Amino acid sequence: MGTDIEKLVDLMIQERMQSQFAKWREAETGKEKKADYLRLETRNQEIDGMFLSLYTDKAKGILTEQRFMKLTAALEQEQEANQKRLHDLAVMQSRADAQESEVRTFIKEIRRYATIEELDEAVLNRLISRILIGEVKKVDGQKVQEVRIVYNFVGEIPEIAA
Repeated sequence: MGTDIEKLVDLMIQERMQSQFAKWREAETGKEKKADYLRLETRNQEIDGMFLSLYTDKAKGILTEQRFMKLTAALEQEQEANQKRLHDLAVMQSRADAQESEVRTFIKEIRRYATIEELDEAVLNRLISRILIGEVKKVDGQKVQEVRIVYNFVGEIPEIAA
């Protein structure tokens, strides 16, 4: 039993380290996303300054109403696109943090039960969300039935090689 759980933990770590949220955490990707986030924030601040400058120029009569409207529309469009991208980056970070937390919780739970000799109802309820049983099929004269286990915190995990 303990060996299966150790295999499961190792597989979990491998699978999750290769998944999208782990890529977010990788140094280069994380640096790129952080740099992108900071660049967008800085650009939005620059745009705010440009709005003030355009308004001042319009008030002084340096800019025509038509030119002012055209320039501010373009800046507003850029700022909205930046805001959307900032939001998307924040959501991605939030999801990555939540997934990482769930995986850490699952690994902690698995390690907690690594030395058990027998599964009981409490352990099953703590680790497993549901078990999906497929219909019985005959393959080469033998009855075959698919069984899928959906774990708490992390969902389904690919087959463990025996």
